[in-house]
Formats: sequence, structure tokens, C-alpha cells
Amino acid sequence: MNVYSVNKGIGYASSGVEYAQKYRKELFEEIDVNDYYIFLDYLSTNITVYTDLLGYHQEQILWIYNFLSERNAELSTYSVDRFLSTIDGEYEIVNQTDKTIDVKVTDNQSYKIWLLEGNVVDRVDYIVNGNLVNVRHYDKVLNNIETYHQGQLVKRAFFDINGYQRYEQYYVKNEITVTLIDNQILYGKMAFYQYFFHQLRLNQSDAVIIDRPLDVVEGILPVLANQVRLFSVVHAEHYNESLSTATHILWNNNYEYVFENADYFEAIIVATERQNKILSQQLKTQAKIVTIPVGYISQITKNNQYKPYSLITASRLASEKHIDVVIRGVVMAREKIPSLTLDIFGEGGERRELEALIKTLNASDYIQLKGHQNVNKLYAQYSGYVSASTSEGFGLSLLEALGSSLPFIGIDVDYGNREFIENGQNGILFPKDNLKEMTFSLAHSIISFYEQNLAETGRQSSADKAGFYLKKNVAKKWAHLLDNREDK
Repeated sequence: MNVYSVNKGIGYASSGVEYAQKYRKELFEEIDVNDYYIFLDYLSTNITVYTDLLGYHQEQILWIYNFLSERNAELSTYSVDRFLSTIDGEYEIVNQTDKTIDVKVTDNQSYKIWLLEGNVVDRVDYIVNGNLVNVRHYDKVLNNIETYHQGQLVKRAFFDINGYQRYEQYYVKNEITVTLIDNQILYGKMAFYQYFFHQLRLNQSDAVIIDRPLDVVEGILPVLANQVRLFSVVHAEHYNESLSTATHILWNNNYEYVFENADYFEAIIVATERQNKILSQQLKTQAKIVTIPVGYISQITKNNQYKPYSLITASRLASEKHIDVVIRGVVMAREKIPSLTLDIFGEGGERRELEALIKTLNASDYIQLKGHQNVNKLYAQYSGYVSASTSEGFGLSLLEALGSSLPFIGIDVDYGNREFIENGQNGILFPKDNLKEMTFSLAHSIISFYEQNLAETGRQSSADKAGFYLKKNVAKKWAHLLDNREDK
């Protein structure tokens, strides 16, 4: 069986959706499927830079732009010397770092070479009179050329591995307007997507799992409906509770189109039983709603030699994660617990603001930003996991911490916190409120967490909960879903 997971983009700071796909890939290795991962967004950096980080095999990656150029995802091997040899006449290297090389050709012509690890070329900007004219992207050879006019992208041309142009696209305000391919004219992005899925030559035994449906599913559903086994995964809160009523539900716009057309899907997959129950009550459909955790635990570990009064949190450094609340709460709690420390793992757009906040609060000695690391082997060194995120569809970092038998401090919200935290047993749930009140509540909860000795007693409760999420158990759920069609 072929299984295709559909996403849009991918980058260094991958979100929970990308990590959910990574876990799914590893689960599919336990069952008899051929799995592929489709990415639909244009990426300015070689896609394998990102997919290799998450452990994908390059032959599993179907980047739409490569696929339609009849080429595979592969690392760049195009050398700087090879590019420099293509320059006619003399040139001068005027600046060089480990990431870029600036090359002067004439007083009004220059190149900026963007490098990848290993000093190989990723892309090259061609600049005339200070204006960007084009960008050439490479892997083994030239992959595509972007053309700019007055600072705006107007065209991309894509080449096969032998240098033959396979197709070209035209753009207005960075949106695809026309694609010329195989003697066809495709208007707009959705027609481009539909052409791609036609070229995949899918059949009714193939499964397509849509992970990011927004601005995608409305275009591809007409091609896929009743032609393949179609699934959609809900990765977040699926509706706005505060703006919904008994007669009207305000859906999360990421999933609204899926819900409105749910009968075309064999199943809609959610990560927790609580979300399954709520969505089943709200959604009147023939489609199944199936609970499959988006992650898994390889093994359950328990460490009784953890550092006392040490807290950990791990997430993207984004505003919705409210890391600032965690920082302020720890600072307040430290007035009662002088040995309290906090390590923050992850990267994101809020890093500078958080660094400044830590410095302003004079907390640099005991609160540290640790950056992006593989924290699986580190969780057990801490006495507890803390979170102030107000919306988690599941919470992969919480699951990883659960597998290390960590107790928790988190907000009493759906779905991950209520799934993993049993109040007073393996942690503390504190109420969602405005940010100022949440800071006070968090500080009080941290103090209570240690007063109740949950750092010690909560570890066994977390270990017990973790068994449900062992890899073999989650893999069985996927196998059952993909092996059974009679319930549709």
C-alpha cells in the first residue's frame, strides 16, 4: 500500500505538524506500507536540508517542484569553483563567510553565493546596479531560476537533471498566476496542485493523509474524492469555544473545509479521546473520527537521580506558547524556592524578546535558553516539566516528557494537558486566565508542586500513563486503520 502525507512547507524550526509526520514515518516502518511525504510550498533552500534533519529518506520526499521536473530530492554537491568557472571574464571575491561569498564582476554587476554545510552552493543571486535580477538554485546541477523585476518575483523556470526546461511559472505578488507545462496552461495555484496529483497516478488502494489542509484541500479534493482512501489529521483545537454557540460552531479555518466535506473522507484523525468525543458530538458525518496519538514513546525511563527544583520546557519560541509567562512565573516562585531553575529548549521568533526579558529580570543565572537540541535523553534529568501554552492539540514535547516519567505543571486546557496531567497525581493543572493572572497562578502552582512532593511521587503516575503511547501500541492503531475499510 502507498501512503502519501500532504504538507505545505518545512524549515529549521519545524512545528508540531512536521514532528507528527516524523513520528508517523517511524511508526509506518513497523507496518507494511510504502510512505511518501508531499510538500507543496516553494522552498528557497534545498528541501533535503530540512527533511534530513528529521530523518526522512530522500526517496520518500515528493517536493512538487522537483517531481514535476522529473528529478529527485537530493543534497547539493554543486561546488563554488564549478559556479565560478561559469563566469565570463575576470571577477573578484570581495567578501567571504561560512554562509556567503560576494563576487564582484564589474562596477555594476555582482553575485552573492549562498552556501550550505560543506561549502557547496545552495543558490546564487545575480545583482545589477544594486537590483536583484535572478536567483539560481542548485543541487547536483541547476534546479531552477527565479526572475525578478523591480524587486518582485515574476517568473520561475524549472529544469530536469539534464538541463532541459520542464516548465515555467509566472507570478504576481508571489502568487502563481500561470504555469506552462506539457503544452498545457494552468491558471492559479490550485490548478497546479491538481495537475501534480493527476501525475501521481494514484489508485483506490492508495491512501492520502492531509496534514495541512488550509489553501490546499479545496483544490485537491475534486481530484482525490472517491479516487483514493482519503484521511485528514486534526493537529490543533478544531473550533473556537468562546465564539461558538449551541446552534453555530466557529470552526478553526484550517479544518473548516474538511469538516464541511467530511463525507468524502474515510476518517478524520484526532490525537486524543477527549477531542474525538467533542468533535463527534459537533460533526454530523458518515466519516469515522479516529483517535491515534500523533507521537509515540520508544521506551519508558525513570530517573530518581534528577536535579532537585529543576524545571524544563521545550517548544517553539512563539508568542502562543507564552514562554514569557513561564519565565515570570519561575522568577516569582523563586522567592519561595531559592534553588529553582528553568531550562528552555527550542528556537523561534521570540528568542530575542525572551533573552531581553530574562536579562531585565536578572534571571540569567537560573533561567537559560538552550536552543534546539534533541531533548529526549535530557528530560529525565529534571524534576518537572512546565508549560503555559493555552492551546495544544496534543503536545509532543509533553509526550516525550511523559516517556521520561516527568510530572507536569500546565494550564487546565484541552487537549494535551488534560490528556497527560492528572491533577494532584502526576502534576498540577492551573486555570487559564489573562496573562498577568496566569503568571501568579503558575508561580503558586510551582510552589505547590514542590510542597506536595509531586516531583517525586508524580513520576510513577506519569510512567503508568506512558504505556498507552508506546511505539508498538500506536503502530497497531495505524495498522488497524489502514487495514480495515469495512467501517466506512
